[in-house]
Amino acid sequence: MNTASRLAVATAAFVMSVGAFAQSPTQRDARNLALFQRYASPPQDSVHYFRTDGFQYLGRNAQGDDAIALWTGVNQAYLLTLESPCINLEYANGIALTSTSGSINARMDFVKYDRHRQCRIETIQNVDYKAVRNAMKGAQPSVGGT
Repeated sequence: MNTASRLAVATAAFVMSVGAFAQSPTQRDARNLALFQRYASPPQDSVHYFRTDGFQYLGRNAQGDDAIALWTGVNQAYLLTLESPCINLEYANGIALTSTSGSINARMDFVKYDRHRQCRIETIQNVDYKAVRNAMKGAQPSVGGT
C-alpha cells in the first residue's frame, strides 16, 4: 500500500472515531433519558429509602420537565420527573431530598440544590438499572476486530 493510500485510510479511521465520540451533552442526556424511561416502571406515589448513593441529570422530557436518576443502592435506581423550571439543575454538584420518615412522596417532596433552589418531584418511577446498564454496554462501539 502506498503512502497516499495509508494516509487516506488513517484519515477515514480518525474521522469515524471522532464522529462516534463527538456527541453534545444534550444528545447524551436525551439518549440516557430515553434508556431510563424505557426500563422504568409505571409511576408510584412514594418510595422509602435509607440513603442516596448518587444522582445524574438526564435532561428534559417531552413535556419539558427536568428528569434525574437517583440511586439508593447498588442497582436500585429511580427516575424522578421534576416540576419545571429547575434552573441550572444540570450544573448541580449535589442534591438533597425532602422526605417524611424516610419516604419521598410525589407531588409533595422536593429536590434541593445550589443552596436555595428546589424543584417539586412530580413522578417517581422504579428503574431496572441492570437492563439500562446492559443496553448501554450494547450501544458502545466495539474496540479492535478485523
